[in-house]
Amino acid sequence: MSDMNLDKLLFDRYFEDFSKYNASDLVSLLNVKSKTIVPELTEKLFEKKLNIKLGIDSTGADLHIGHLCPIFILNLLVKFGHNVSLVIGDFTAKIGDPSGRNTEREVITDEKIAENFKTWSFQIAPYLDLTKIGLRQNSEWLAGITSSELFGLFGKMNLATMLQREDFRKRLETGGITFAEVAYASLMGLDSVALKTDIEIGGVDQLLNLMQCREVQKIYGMKPETAYTVPILEGTDGSGRKMSKSFNNYIAVNSDTDDMFGKFMSIPDNLIMQYVKSFGYLFESELKELEKFIAENPMEAKKQLATYFVSIKGKDLSVGKAARERFEAKFSKKNITDDDYFVIKVASGTPIIDALYASGKYDSKSAIKRLISGNGVKNLTEYGEEIIRAELIITKPLKLKAGRLNFFKIELI
Repeated sequence: MSDMNLDKLLFDRYFEDFSKYNASDLVSLLNVKSKTIVPELTEKLFEKKLNIKLGIDSTGADLHIGHLCPIFILNLLVKFGHNVSLVIGDFTAKIGDPSGRNTEREVITDEKIAENFKTWSFQIAPYLDLTKIGLRQNSEWLAGITSSELFGLFGKMNLATMLQREDFRKRLETGGITFAEVAYASLMGLDSVALKTDIEIGGVDQLLNLMQCREVQKIYGMKPETAYTVPILEGTDGSGRKMSKSFNNYIAVNSDTDDMFGKFMSIPDNLIMQYVKSFGYLFESELKELEKFIAENPMEAKKQLATYFVSIKGKDLSVGKAARERFEAKFSKKNITDDDYFVIKVASGTPIIDALYASGKYDSKSAIKRLISGNGVKNLTEYGEEIIRAELIITKPLKLKAGRLNFFKIELI
C-alpha cells in the first residue's frame, strides 16, 4: 500500500471524461461526499437533465478551501451533464444568512457585493468551468418581486414553525431577531422557484434553509427540491472547529502554490480522509483501500493529497510534484536559510504571545496560545529544538519555528 499513487489517481479522475460513467456511478461518487444517503436523491439522478442549484452570498472577499467543498460537487454534476446554476446572492447578501448566528450581520453595500462577486468568480474559476454553468445573481428575480406577491407568500407560511429553529430561539432569548432574517430562507425558496430547482447543494448548516426552500416550492405548486448536504470542513488546527479565518485554521484559495502545499501538510492525520473525500472524486469501492493507505502512511498520504490539490490550477501534476520537492527540501530536510526567518523586534520583557502577534501572521492571540499549547512553537538552538511555553518572557534573541510554515527571529530593541 505504501506505493499507492493517490495524487495521480485523484488528478487523473478530476480531469477525466465522465461520459463513460452512468447514474449509478454518480450516486457512488456523491455518497462518498455526504454523511447521509438520500433515497429521493438517488431516484432523481436516474432522470434526465436535472436543475441543480448552489447559492452563496458574497459577503466576504476571500475564500478558503472549505468554501470549495460544494463547488467540487457542482463540477462533478457538470461532468455528468446536468444543468447547474451557481446563484450569487447579491440581493440576499444585504440581509445575511442567519444560520448559526448569535448576532445580526452587518449591512453590506451594493458596491462591496459587486466587488466580492468578481473576486469570488476569479477564485472559483480554476475549480469549476463557469462557461458551462448558469452564473446567476438573485437580484434578477428578487429585486422585481411585487409586495403583493411577497406578502401573498408570507400569508401562506407559519411563523411559529419558522421560529422553531434553535438559532432563532436563542436569538429571541438574548436580544431578538429581525423579520428580514426570518424571511431569508423564504427568499432562498424564491430562488428555487425561479430556477425550477430539482436538487440544491449546501453545507449541513444550511439544512433548515433548504427545508424552507422546499416549502416555498410547494406553495408555488412545484415538486419540492431534494436537499443534498455536505459536511462542514474542519480546520487545519485539529480543534474540531470548522475552517474559518476567525480561527486562523484555514487554507486560502488564493494562496501561492508553496504556501498552500505547506498548509495541507499541517492538517492532523485524523482529517486526511475527510479532506480526500471533500476534494477527490472517489467511488465507494475505493474507500477501504484508501483508508488502509492513509492509516499506514499518513505523511505520504498528505503529501500526495497536497500534490494533487495544488496541481489543479496548473492542470499539470508536475506543478504539485515541484511544490513537494521544494517543501521536502525546506522542511523535511531542514534546509532553512536566514531569508526564511521573519524578523520581530521587541523590548526585553515582552511576553512571547505579544511578540508573535506583532508579526502580523496571526489573526488573534488566542490562535497563538493554541499553537503554543500544542507544542507547536520551538526555539531552534545549536543543540536542538526547545519547546516554548506560553508564559515565556523574552529576555534574549530567539530563533523560532512556529508550526510547519513560520520561522521567526526575535531581536531585542
